[in-house]
Order: sequence, then structure tokens, then C-alpha cells
Amino acid sequence: MSSSTVLVIGEQYHGKVRPVCLEMITAARRVADALAGEVVVAVPGADVAEIAAEFATIEGVDRVMVAEHNELTPFLPGPWTSAVTTVIRGIEPFAVLIPSSITGRDYAARVAARLDLALVPDAIELAFEHGQLVASRAVLGGRVQTSVRYIESTPALVTVAPGAFPRTERGTSSAPIESIDVAIGANDLGVSLVEKSEHRAGPKGPMSAERIVSGGRGLGKAENFALVEELARELDAAVGASGATVGAGWRSHADQVGSTGHTVTPKLYLAVGISGAPQHLVGMSGADYIVAINRDPDAPIFKIASFGIVGDLFEVVPALIRQLKALAD
Repeated sequence: MSSSTVLVIGEQYHGKVRPVCLEMITAARRVADALAGEVVVAVPGADVAEIAAEFATIEGVDRVMVAEHNELTPFLPGPWTSAVTTVIRGIEPFAVLIPSSITGRDYAARVAARLDLALVPDAIELAFEHGQLVASRAVLGGRVQTSVRYIESTPALVTVAPGAFPRTERGTSSAPIESIDVAIGANDLGVSLVEKSEHRAGPKGPMSAERIVSGGRGLGKAENFALVEELARELDAAVGASGATVGAGWRSHADQVGSTGHTVTPKLYLAVGISGAPQHLVGMSGADYIVAINRDPDAPIFKIASFGIVGDLFEVVPALIRQLKALAD
């Protein structure tokens, strides 16, 4: 393979392809076409044949590389750092795209340090200009966008924020699947998983809830979360919270959705007063339907929302509650 290859690190969650990976393939395809190159998806893990086969059917994928090792499940950053580093050294790509998932953000920085590469986190746009990759990201809560050009750092390493690109679909053919040997050093096996437990928030656990209502800083103060809780009761939904509200002490960390909280994939995610910082989008962009209520028409969350309501949440949410109660009567 040549330096015109764009490598996508394919992740799964509970046996399903992470939705952000489908968006990354769209981004990778655009860059690869500009390079007249190819898109390769590497699938690290243990017993990942089915996930690799699913990636092989996605439109725009030219090749799938399976990087299997028993130490890659359950996820621990050490083994994954070794595996991804091994894949990058073996393929020598032009660019590497990693999901801005909780796991991806963990090992991406370690891979960058190990290979002495520049890393741009939470990219929302990618461009190929003058032979170099340019990655753009939102900062200051999404109010400012910065662009970073990779100079003398090859491959370009980037984590991609969820919701930034359209998801590619299943194609009509299947890309070839190959295997790559993974070497995991003893230094990366110094930590083991002792126990894994699921936090629960509100009347339902957010990890398994089909419907979630989350509140953000737009609520103004902790007491106003009562609106979110009432709407959640009417929808038989779990209650979630943005990182900003948890940081302000309005809600418990057990309620938090985002890069340092829960990653959720409900059928319905209703965001109340949440602007849509990349750290939050990481945790909820896999929802089937996203409904956003925010008075700022330029709030980043509207870019990924299935339905958006621009208005005062203190008017919109009570109106929704009244309508739901009327339907229940």
C-alpha cells in the first residue's frame, strides 16, 4: 500500500458498527479521491470477523484489514495502542481517521505520542490542499472554528467528531478482507480490567433506554431540570445531562452523556437547551432520531438533529408536556 491510502480505524459497540465510523468512511473517501488513493478500514479486536464483513460491504471501502488479538477485548488503552500502532506502521497511510468516541479519544493520543505524530482531535471538516491534509475543528463551545494544516507529520492523525459528515450506506459489492499480525508488548499489558458496571441515571438507565431527554446549560439553573424530568416521565424516558451541567454541579456524573460520560444509542434523543459541543455529540450521535430545542438557530446540535425547534425551552417544553398529557387522556 502507498502513502495515498487513507486509513479508518473501525470500532464497534455492543456488536454493532459505531455510526461515526460510517461518517468517517465518507470523509476518508473524499480525501482518498483527491489523492487518487484508497480507503482501508482496520478492525482491531477479538473475534471481529462479522464486524469486518459488515465494514467490507460499506460503499467507499476498498479494503478491510482485520487486526485480531485476544487482548483487544475488553477494551484497554494499552493493547489498542499497540494494535493501532502496528497497523499504521504496516500500512504507512497518508492519513489515519479515528472515531472521537470515548475509546478512540483514549488511544489516539497514545498512538500519536508513540509515533511522534501531530494529532487534531474532534475534526468536523477535512480537506486536501497543496498535497497536505487540513483538519478543521470547533473550539470555544462551537463558537469558533480553527483549521490546522499538517506539515512534516505523516501520516496525519485525526479523530473525527460524530455528526460532522453524512453516513455512507451499504454498497452492492464487498471489499476484500485481509489479516494483519498484531504485536502487543508486555508494557501494554500492565493494566487489566477487574470489574465493569453500568451506571444508572434517573428512573431508567441511559445505556439501555430507548428514549432519553437530556438537559443543558440553557436550563439556567439546577432547579429547572424539573422540566426535563417531567418531560421524561411523559415519554417514559431516561434523564441525561450535558457535561456542562454536571460540571456546574446541577446533576450527578451518572447522568452525563458525552466523551467523559455515557455513550448512548437510543431510538429518540431529545436535547433541551444543549448547544452541541463535540464532547457531548460523541456520546449521543448514534441515536436513531435526535430532537433539539434551543433558542440559538446557529447551535451546533442543529447540524446533526433530525428535527430542530428554535425557541425558548421554557415555552416549548411545557407545551410539549401539555400535548403529551392530552394525548394520554
